[in-house]
Amino acid sequence: MSSASLAAPILRSLKIKTGAVKRLVREREVYILELDKQRERIETLRNKEGVEGADIRKQNEVLEETLQMIPYMERRIREAMQDLENLVIASKKDDTLVVPELCDADEAIASAKQALPDTKEAKQVLPDTKEAKQVLPDTKEAKQALPDTKEAKQALPDTKEAKHAAGSLA
Repeated sequence: MSSASLAAPILRSLKIKTGAVKRLVREREVYILELDKQRERIETLRNKEGVEGADIRKQNEVLEETLQMIPYMERRIREAMQDLENLVIASKKDDTLVVPELCDADEAIASAKQALPDTKEAKQVLPDTKEAKQVLPDTKEAKQALPDTKEAKQALPDTKEAKHAAGSLA
């Protein structure tokens, strides 16, 4: 068989697997948005007068179902991403196969890796939520939040804790 006839099935698989990874990442993002909306919905119900406990419990059940979907989606993303990575590696071994689909696949893999939590803390507090940003700041944000020693000494009040904090930055 010629390399052209072998390339067609590989290209098709690349397109399908890339699309699957992108779709799964988007679905996970939708669940996270739904999680935030559901939390707001529950809070609104709790603050309203005359709302029955059964209504709040039902909304909490919906919240729990949404929470359960996120790890499920993450597992599916990991599986799809692994399949795509394996296909990309196999495709790159064939030097004659250089196509835009490989670039799309690499972008989808990078997007999936960025969307997936990689620490226990991140798994406990879902990424892309207010709570996660407070608990696990992005590296750039964390570096910006920690002033250098001079700035820290100027900004912090003259207390034992401030001197200790400034000393630990040095």
